[in-house]
Amino acid sequence: MNPLPYIIHMMPLLAFIGTYLLIIAYDKSKIVERVKSKGIKTVGTVVEIRQNPGELFGSKEGEGQAPVVDFVTNNGSHRHYSTHYQTPCPYQVGQKVEVWYYFYKSIREVLLADEGAGTLPKTLFRWGIALCLISYPFLIKKLMLLGGTN
Repeated sequence: MNPLPYIIHMMPLLAFIGTYLLIIAYDKSKIVERVKSKGIKTVGTVVEIRQNPGELFGSKEGEGQAPVVDFVTNNGSHRHYSTHYQTPCPYQVGQKVEVWYYFYKSIREVLLADEGAGTLPKTLFRWGIALCLISYPFLIKKLMLLGGTN
């Protein structure tokens, strides 16, 4: 059985997924700017320090700790589980910290003062580029063949 026709048939889907990953990567890279410009600043309390559970595909950054912060908004109290793991952890349980939050419909974005966008935008960007580099040449060739038959 020759898998090539099946793989070529999947190229439009891979191109779509790759393009979508690039769009999401861009959106996630702007989270800090978005939350600080549109969000509301408040004060929260560190209630716990969590150990880094490791990345999904293996931890390359080593161990670290991140705070869990409780804060209050006009709509009640909320808990933010930071994923900004650091060694040594600059936070202590009971410490007051600045928190920016942006809640709109189903969007719930929370940011501590020293948090960045993290590694997710870079990872999504790399996968998006890889999928686009693999699939777009096949799509362009297919479109050129379709255009030449008219």
